[in-house]
Amino acid sequence: MANDPSEAAKIVETSGNFRDYLIPLDHPRLHPSDRDARTHSQGVLGNEQIFLVPVARGWLKNYEESYKGLTTDGNVVPDLWHYDDSANGPTAAMVDAAEALIKAATAEERKAFKFPIDAREWRAWSNPEVIVVDAGLRLEDMTAPLREAVHTLLKASLSPAGYQKVLTAMLMNAFLGSLTHLTNVMNANSYHFCLFGTPSPSTPWGFNLFGHHLCLNLFALKSEILAGPFFIGAEPNLIDAGPNAGLQVLNKEEALGLAFMKSLSPPQRAQATLQGDINDITGATMPADRWNPADLRGLGGAHQDNRIIPFEGLAAKNMTPPQRTALLHLISVFNELLPAGPKALFMRRVERYLDETHFAWIGPVNDTSPFYFRVHSPVVMEEFDHHNGVWLANALPKKYHIHTIQRLPNRGDYGRALYEEWLGQQEHEQGRAGGKM
Repeated sequence: MANDPSEAAKIVETSGNFRDYLIPLDHPRLHPSDRDARTHSQGVLGNEQIFLVPVARGWLKNYEESYKGLTTDGNVVPDLWHYDDSANGPTAAMVDAAEALIKAATAEERKAFKFPIDAREWRAWSNPEVIVVDAGLRLEDMTAPLREAVHTLLKASLSPAGYQKVLTAMLMNAFLGSLTHLTNVMNANSYHFCLFGTPSPSTPWGFNLFGHHLCLNLFALKSEILAGPFFIGAEPNLIDAGPNAGLQVLNKEEALGLAFMKSLSPPQRAQATLQGDINDITGATMPADRWNPADLRGLGGAHQDNRIIPFEGLAAKNMTPPQRTALLHLISVFNELLPAGPKALFMRRVERYLDETHFAWIGPVNDTSPFYFRVHSPVVMEEFDHHNGVWLANALPKKYHIHTIQRLPNRGDYGRALYEEWLGQQEHEQGRAGGKM
């Protein structure tokens, strides 16, 4: 609704409260209310007038491409990702949970969600409520025990704060479904689950969970766990009624990003600020290839696995020591999904390339206006963006509709670089053993 500029022009902004922008329940956008996720997706993707259709067509084209990885210039920087056995991740608990999940599934269910470790379905994820690539098994199509097994795997794989963040995003989706009376389309179980490889304490494996406003890719190798790509969003980002009233998400990232921008000197702010108007919903003020109607200013969203994204903004080498510490803390909060050991290892990797890490900003710098920021280094890219309404009617970006994205550049995404290093070691060992025979 609000993504259509002709419709958006009719909306008068009067409040920052999301309830002032609820779409009337008799609006055609919310009917028929008995559709499910797949019939809804068919209806959307069959309508050339809807903004997502050409975007999805481009996503499918990108999905067919071979994986290269996010880069700054089209060339993968080598020698950045190496396995480190100091991660001390919860491998045993993860493997136990994954094996219990497999055991709880029927043969048909296992066939639906199990894939080889190097399967392309790692890259099937997208964050709209519309199903673009129908991979894996949806939680809503699972039995209650199998869904519970998925949550047990999530709890075993994430920190307590990380699991709560993921669960809150799922409950936010259910809350939005209740606000729009589209609970068959948006609910706490409208997510796809895929398991890759064979869960093992000594060989690589992983899983993903993806759907509306939540896309999580976790790769495990021995004691290491990597989270990337992951997407967490919410519209709205506060539940103000019902049994989950008071839950909110992404408020820490928002506050820390704004505080960091405020900490910069005027010359630093000028260097950090990128071209673009935060209220631009057509891309008119943005440079070429820096905007699309699904991600707005976000560059690392769904099916952007091979995107070229140059460093932009203020480099950390030009920051004060307190600013550098604050920037690391901001990255750390994005990665609160990870258990303590893997998170500590990941942050050591990030700190190794701190001088090459850049902070970029679009939007005003005050306590009320929406904004976008990006933190980008050779091994991580974080994005935070306030959006206009999709299921709410606000024509301009508001602080209650948020998208966040983490990418691991230079083949870090999906643990691909670590997997390839492990695979090379196995081939070397087999070759050496073969030479002795």
